[in-house]
Amino acid sequence: MDTYDELYKIESKQLAAKSPIGVFVRFDIALILDQGSDRITYFVNEVERTQTTTLWSNRLRAKSSTPPTSIFGYTLAETLHRWLCIITDPSAL
Repeated sequence: MDTYDELYKIESKQLAAKSPIGVFVRFDIALILDQGSDRITYFVNEVERTQTTTLWSNRLRAKSSTPPTSIFGYTLAETLHRWLCIITDPSAL
């Protein structure tokens, strides 16, 4: 969470507004296991924000070619719509 918190603070300061990663963000990370100490560290390879986020679903074993959206997809769509309304019209709060 430290990486997210620091990134949020930096982006909010540069934008002079709330960072869009407060709505939704996807971190592409690599986990590194030190076998000598059994300590796990990580490396952040990529950060994708709200509307530019790529989501992957495993369709190899699926019976349908349609990706599942379910509650996650609807929640993301609703939250993104609310956020876009707020940044374009502050009275929408």
